Formats: sequence, C-alpha cells, structure tokens
Amino acid sequence: MRIALGGITHEANSFSAHVTDMADFRDRHLLRGDEILANWRSTRTEHAGALSVLADVPGCNVVPTFLARALSGAPMYEDVFRALLQDLLSALAAAGPVDGVLLILHGAAMSQETPDATGEVLAQVRALVGPDVPVVGTLDLHANVTERMAAATTALIGYHTAPHVDMYETGQTAARVLVGAIRGEMQPTAALARLPMLLPPENSTHMWGPLADVIGRARELEAAGEIIHGGVYPVQPWLDTPDVASSVLVITNGKPEIAHGYAQELAACFWDRRHAFVTELLPPTEAVRRALARAEGTVILCDSADATTSGSTGDSTAVLAALLDSAPLAARALVNIVDPAVVKAALAAGAGAEVTLEVGGKIAPDLFEPVTFTGTVKTISDGAFVFKGPGMRGVTHHMGPTVVLVHGGIHLVVMSRPVSQWDPELYRSLGLEPRDARIVQVKSPMAFRAAYEGLYDDVIVVRAQGAANPDLVSLPWRQVRRPIYPLDPEVTYG
Repeated sequence: MRIALGGITHEANSFSAHVTDMADFRDRHLLRGDEILANWRSTRTEHAGALSVLADVPGCNVVPTFLARALSGAPMYEDVFRALLQDLLSALAAAGPVDGVLLILHGAAMSQETPDATGEVLAQVRALVGPDVPVVGTLDLHANVTERMAAATTALIGYHTAPHVDMYETGQTAARVLVGAIRGEMQPTAALARLPMLLPPENSTHMWGPLADVIGRARELEAAGEIIHGGVYPVQPWLDTPDVASSVLVITNGKPEIAHGYAQELAACFWDRRHAFVTELLPPTEAVRRALARAEGTVILCDSADATTSGSTGDSTAVLAALLDSAPLAARALVNIVDPAVVKAALAAGAGAEVTLEVGGKIAPDLFEPVTFTGTVKTISDGAFVFKGPGMRGVTHHMGPTVVLVHGGIHLVVMSRPVSQWDPELYRSLGLEPRDARIVQVKSPMAFRAAYEGLYDDVIVVRAQGAANPDLVSLPWRQVRRPIYPLDPEVTYG
C-alpha cells in the first residue's frame, strides 16, 4: 500500500492589508520529500497524527510529497498559489502510482484570482490520480467547505475543537478513513449542507455555548456508529467571496440517505443558534479601566480584531494607546505588536538604551495609527519559541528579531513578523510571565483559551478596528452573495 502525503494550508482574510507571498510560507513551513517525515513524533499536528496511524499499517509505504503552511493573511498572490500547486502536483506525479492520497489542508485558502483555492487543489489532485484512487483531506474547523471540495474527495475530515487541540486526532481519523477506503472496508459517502451564515469566532467553541451543542450532537452520532464523521464548520467569516457559507459535512459508510438526513438535522441545529454567537465588545479604554479596577488577578484583553491567526496584520495600536492614556500603571501589562522598523531601531540602540519611537500602524495604515512610545530596551531575542500547550504542541514559531520595550508597567513585545498567539510561550520566551501581569494582550479570538487555561481570571473582548473585526456588519463587503446572516438579519434557511 503506497500513500502520498502532502498539502497546502492557508487561511485567507479578504480584509487584510498583507497579501500572502512565498516568504510567508518559507517563514512557517515549506517542506519537500523526507523533510515532511522529520521530527513528526515531536509535534501535535495533522500530519503527525496521520503518520502515527500509517506507521502501524502492515505493508504501508508513505510517500512524502510537498507540504506548505503559512500564517493567515490576505489571499495569496496568484503566481504564488500556482507555484505551490505545481510543486504539489509535480511531487505527486513523481511519486508514481499510489493507492491513496492524504492531503493536509485548511479549507479557507484563496488566491487573488482563485476564490476557492482549496477546491482547485483538490480538483487538480483528483484529475492527476484519477477517479478511483481514494483522496482524503484534513480541514480546519473554519474551512469554507464548497461543493467542489466535496465532489473531488473521498472524505474530508475536520477539527472538532476550538480552540484547535485535536489536530493530531484529526490526522489520525483521516488516515484511518483513507486506509479503510483503500482496503474496501469503507465506502465513504458525504452529504454537505451549507448555511447562509457568517459567525464571529469569540463564542465559537466546542467547550460551551452554541457551537458546543452542534458539535456535541455530531460526536454522539459518531460514537453511536451512525456516521463516520460529522464536520461542523462555522467558516472563516472574513472571506469576501460569493461562495462562502457555514456548513455541515456528514460522512457515512455507504449510506447516502442517512448522511443527508443527519446533515440536515445538524444544519438546522446550527442555524437555530446563530444569534447566540454574538459576544460583548468593550472599547479599549473601558477594557483597560475594567481590568485595572480589579484588586488582583490576570485579565486577558482579547484583541481579536487584530488576530494574526485570523488574517490581521498584528500592528494595531488600540490597546497600547489605551494603556498609555492610563499611564503610569501600578500594575504590569504585557502587550505586543508587529513592527520590524521599531525592532531595527531598538537593536541599533542596544539593550539598556532609552528610545522614543513611532510604534505600529505601518502595515495597515488605513486601520491603525502609530503611537509615540518611550521605553527602555529590556530584552533582545531571535524570536524563536516552541508551543507547549495542547494546540500545535511542539511546533516552533519564529517572530524574527524581537525586543521588549518597557515603559513603567507596560512591557511591549515588538516582533519583526507575526506569529500565532495561542500560547503564553510567546511572552515566557522573553522572560515575561503572564501570571505576574494584571493585563495580558492576546491577538486571538478563541484559540488562546486552551494554553492560557488556568492563567487568567477574566477575558475581555476589545472593540477595535482590524481585518478580523468580529463586528461583521461593519466591514466593507463587496463580493459576498446576499442575503447572508448577519448582514441580512431576516434571511431564512431550510
């Protein structure tokens, strides 16, 4: 049994100022051949989970092809997407005849000329290997699952968690389904239900609330053996394209009518809870005031509008400006921003120097304004750190040259390039302990809650501008097909 392993993983945000280029993939993962197999046992990723299953399948030979990952951002340059796709197809062709293909995907990829980039990848792979070779893909919970994606694959297996802590298990499930299909032990049959609905992610979690209800029901059906997989996808909501929707994708073992029935049941459950996804948002000044009013404890200021894992640029100054307006602070505040020019100036000044610099607001100047910051260069780092929480455990992230500037109680982490902010190791790698701070800024709407669990006493979601603004109605939509909730509150489904 020969199984090809590869993929292209990217999550687009149509409102982001940073167009995704090849450097964004090089900064994260651009792996060829045996590089995909190196050190997989040390990470909790999809391909590691898949390999853990395939390693125990007698006679199974995994053929690594090409695997590219980038942080979320604006749709890729078209030539970048086409180059990545060609690398994947060429590596797959060079692998020779295979019995199955396992692709690591996100499901919300876009390029400037290809709105459904994931569908294009899957269609091209299907055309290359032919109609009879099983093709299984993994998806993020925020995938935009299209009809084209479903039609090109044997099965699509998505995360069941937000925060995303089941990447490894998702890879395992995908590998088991693929092996079952190759052996003829499974005949995956899918039913896709798409809902005219975009949802902010702050209340979109498997742990509690409206999404937990829907995912819980899908898991019940899986546990009872009624279905192979029930994927519930609240979609990346900042995709300004006509073919965007939340969705449910149910896979059964050769039972299309049952798949259709359960897909409709889960979709109705999902739709009925749409209003419960709205969360309270506080302006930055009020958020800071409320956090500082506490006698003790740590408060996360969830600056989700500037979430780098949602496609924003990471250079918002909204929280920093509010903290400076409240200075001097008796308490400690940990904040962060992306600004390579400030890093360069601080490095030139050296550790211990006092600098006055214009910080932030340079990557997305239409959304953010720089602020003047005077502080001491406390820490200089290469910006590399390893996630230790349950999401992406073992994966190294690279902020590039990074400095910590201190102004009273404000400890400002300035990085050269954005990274995922799911894990407190971002701060700890620089000698900053979130438990010791009153305020900790995290640019992530939900995924941080897993690794930060036990470190905070409260979470306040900040109302601010940004490419990942949870106030979806306020964004300048141009391409999305109408009507769609919440842009059109009266839209109906079913």
